[in-house]
Amino acid sequence: MSATKSTRKTYKAPLPGEEIVISGIAGRFPDSNNVEEFKNNLMSKKDLVTDDDRRWKLDHPDIPQRTGKINDVNKFDALFFGVHFKQAHTMDPMCRMLLEHAYEAVVDAGINPKQLRGSRIGVFVGACFSESEKTWFYEKLQVNGFGITGCSRAMLANRISYWLGVTGPSYTLDSACSSSLVALEHAYRCLIDGQCEGAIVGGSNLCLHPYVSLQFSRLGVLSPDGRSKVFDIDADGYARSETISVIYLQKAKNAKRIYATLVYGKTNCDGYKEQGITFPSSKMQSKLMKECYADCNLSPNDLSYLECHGTGTKVGDPEELYAIETAICKERTNPLLIGAVKSNMGHSEPASGLCQVVKVILLIFFFLKKYL
Repeated sequence: MSATKSTRKTYKAPLPGEEIVISGIAGRFPDSNNVEEFKNNLMSKKDLVTDDDRRWKLDHPDIPQRTGKINDVNKFDALFFGVHFKQAHTMDPMCRMLLEHAYEAVVDAGINPKQLRGSRIGVFVGACFSESEKTWFYEKLQVNGFGITGCSRAMLANRISYWLGVTGPSYTLDSACSSSLVALEHAYRCLIDGQCEGAIVGGSNLCLHPYVSLQFSRLGVLSPDGRSKVFDIDADGYARSETISVIYLQKAKNAKRIYATLVYGKTNCDGYKEQGITFPSSKMQSKLMKECYADCNLSPNDLSYLECHGTGTKVGDPEELYAIETAICKERTNPLLIGAVKSNMGHSEPASGLCQVVKVILLIFFFLKKYL
């Protein structure tokens, strides 16, 4: 049987205690220095996208003035993380902040990071563009070689493994807006397969160079007024946003705290479409959701809330909603609650998937459980 026609299921229900769980979370979000501030800002319905000029002067007519920006990009405790000062000054800020929040996520899981040394902990990071590498590779007057080890996207994951001294799989993934979720799926698979005993999963995005935003604007995906109007009739694109977020995965039997359990993960690709490579496919999205529920022998009717991709684009939102309708809502008797955190904080592109995961954890762990 050909691979395209195979119906082989890859899911096998774990034994008690063998479930893969999220036991630690950490991160920095627009105008939110940590997960607690992010939670409070979401609960307060705060607009986290701002029009200040912390990144660049707001003087180009084709670059939306509003973006979601995180704080303290220029700060780093190099001594604590054992980074030479020359390296620290030529290191991608995403790499620096991933180190910080990987440490915090491990601590949040109740683990002393020093005790991980020599263990088979994997590190999986989702990232796309590095908007600072041009400075270190092409514009610095002094070329000292540290730009290579400071700005290679491989180092976003490898630097964490190096500092912690962990020996599991370690790599950075780029699949555009799905990068951090694909990294999460890879981590889940490696834990299931026994390639690692724990996993650090990160997502990173920083908007540091105006020309990258200009490229997105010319592509036609950004909202001219810098507002992500998710599932709105006036949706006209998204606002770019920054995020560094990290979660820690391990088996339930080893976890000191459990925020959520990962049941399954699976990916596919749209393949060729006449509309173009960036055009989303409701058909393939629906197919993937149906396969996931069928593989796990679960009913979509049991789903009570769905955190959507929800970019606020004219094409993306209708395609996603149609996929949800055909895959999940066909036989439902109760309404399905949906949401999208991009309406609060904008679209952090490769890091956006983990933002959605963190939002759902906050929603359930800190809010809904009070009423369950």
